[in-house]
Amino acid sequence: MRGFQAFLTVVLVLALAMVAYFFVGGTLSADCSVASAPAADYADAFVSIRSLIASGAAPQMFSNDEITSAQDYLLIDVNISLKNIGLFDAEWLDIEVTPAPGDVAVYSLDGHGSDISAMSRGKTNLKLLTTASADAPRSVTIQYYVLGMPRSIQVAITGAK
Repeated sequence: MRGFQAFLTVVLVLALAMVAYFFVGGTLSADCSVASAPAADYADAFVSIRSLIASGAAPQMFSNDEITSAQDYLLIDVNISLKNIGLFDAEWLDIEVTPAPGDVAVYSLDGHGSDISAMSRGKTNLKLLTTASADAPRSVTIQYYVLGMPRSIQVAITGAK
C-alpha cells in the first residue's frame, strides 16, 4: 500500500509541476529598444506619414488634429524583442499602444497577428508620430493566446537612444 501511495504522490507532484510550467512557461518576456529623431530630418518620409494618417490608414490614431509642419513632430521607432520559453506557441499577437499626451498616431506596426513558436524568439516594431518628448511615459500591451487561453504582457516604452 505504501508503494501505491508513493506512486500517487509522484504522479501528483509531476502533474502540479506540469501545470506550473504551463502557466510560467506560456508567458512571453520582452525587451524594448527605442530610437527617436526629429521629423524635420526625414522630410520625405514625413510627407508620406502625414498622407497615411490623413487617409485614416494608420494602425492606431490618438489625435484628430491636423498635422502641421515637420518641425513640430518627433518620429519614434520602437523594437520589442519577445522570447517564448514555453512548450506551446504564443499565437496571434494583438498589439495596442497606450499613448502619452501629444502622441498623434502609430503609423507603422509589424508583428500584429504573428505567432511566436515554442522555445523561440520573435520581434515586433512600431513607429510613432508625436509632439511629446521621446521620454514621455508610454506602454504597449501585447495580447496573445496559448492553447486558446488569452494572455497579455505590458511593455513600458521609455527613453530613446
